[in-house]
Amino acid sequence: MDVQFKSFVQNNPVFRSYLFYTAILILKTMLMTLLTIRQRFLNNAFVCEEDAIFLKGSVSRSNERVERVRRGHRNDMENIYLFFVIAFAYVWTDPDPAWANLLFLLFTVGRIVHTFVYTIVITPQPARGLAWLVGYLITGYMAIKTLSHFY
Repeated sequence: MDVQFKSFVQNNPVFRSYLFYTAILILKTMLMTLLTIRQRFLNNAFVCEEDAIFLKGSVSRSNERVERVRRGHRNDMENIYLFFVIAFAYVWTDPDPAWANLLFLLFTVGRIVHTFVYTIVITPQPARGLAWLVGYLITGYMAIKTLSHFY
């Protein structure tokens, strides 16, 4: 690893925090795949004929329990990947480390809560909407701060 980059990573608490929460969010997104597989098995609702034959289930592309988890996964991909990009740019604005860490933490907790109330223990609104809104507002805030810093 380049010595300057290694020094930057070791000496920049905001970048270390970014890397930490990015790793958590990647694992969380990967968990969504396992939750989808779990729902497919629980409901014998497989997407491919060869899976259905091999696992003695049926082909189903419209099982609501499976689709709910898939929608949650899609929502992660629509929001978490945007966070990865803008949070990386936000790191370069030299934000206060405590504030940046709090933003990264709140975004991560918001996404975990969103998954929990949407796919694991289905909870009435506004729980899911509020969990989504936390991440949305943080992503927007970081985008505005980044724009204003580099303009």
